[in-house]
Amino acid sequence: MAAAFVLLVGAGIALAGNALNDGGKASNGTAVVPPPAAPALTALETTLTRRATTDVAGTLPNGLTNGANALRVYVNGELEREREAPNQLDFTIADLSLAEGENEIQAALVGPGGESDMSQPVTVTRDSTPPEISVTRPEHGSVVYDAVQTLRGDTEPGATLTIREPGAAHAINAIVGGDGRYAAEIHLGMGTNRLILHSEDAAGNDSTMDYEITRSESQGSVTLELSAMELAAADLPQTIDVVATVRDEHGQPSTGAEVTFGLSPPNRGTTTYRATTADGKAAWKNMIVNGDTHAIGEWLITVLVTLDSGEELRTSASLNVR
Repeated sequence: MAAAFVLLVGAGIALAGNALNDGGKASNGTAVVPPPAAPALTALETTLTRRATTDVAGTLPNGLTNGANALRVYVNGELEREREAPNQLDFTIADLSLAEGENEIQAALVGPGGESDMSQPVTVTRDSTPPEISVTRPEHGSVVYDAVQTLRGDTEPGATLTIREPGAAHAINAIVGGDGRYAAEIHLGMGTNRLILHSEDAAGNDSTMDYEITRSESQGSVTLELSAMELAAADLPQTIDVVATVRDEHGQPSTGAEVTFGLSPPNRGTTTYRATTADGKAAWKNMIVNGDTHAIGEWLITVLVTLDSGEELRTSASLNVR
């Protein structure tokens, strides 16, 4: 019995040894076939497109020993295409459908041992939406009075924007910031000016906008009145009042317009003073005139007015110090 026990134990050890070192065979002696290695996808030349499809290329692993029956391509984790495994290392899959936005593409091989790991992804973004264009200032249909205006608005960040008159050979290229805001200086003729704005984004989508702005003759005006036009140097310092009378573009007394007065004595720098119109008037009360013999001569008094329409009005007057 002892000998029989030894024989049984030895047989058990032998059986266990066969189970532990089966060389990749199942318990019934059948060889276990692992999945094939993963293919590799080639980086896309274009990672931004407005097209609904894209082509993708790749390479099968060198020394593919486990065989492969099929090649699968996934877009955003969903099976998009399955075809017979290529006979050559390089392959191309054409016209893969893309969703709007970012698309992650991966591939895998399928063999007797199942599906391989996924390839490293390649990414392409589909953008098929035309860029929007807006003009914030001056608004469409505005009436302005200056020959030169700065057109401001918004479009898609990264897009280009051009402005041209219908039929014109040349266009104005607007400066578009990283946030999509743009600015361009436009020159206007009298009457209605029609402009065409054209925006194109990085994916090639484009849009146009018709814009009209009318330049009209302004009835705006500004005049200056000084409480004294001449002073004696020997009597300095003295004060005078300077009053600006302002009419808006419609010829009506202006209220709320910003007025900047300037006083420029001979041989000295300019002093400024700011006021706002009320019922057509803005004043620099008690303006100080002081100096010595170097102050003798013409003192220039200027005024700059910015109307609500954006129009700028200027005039000047002289104070004689003798």
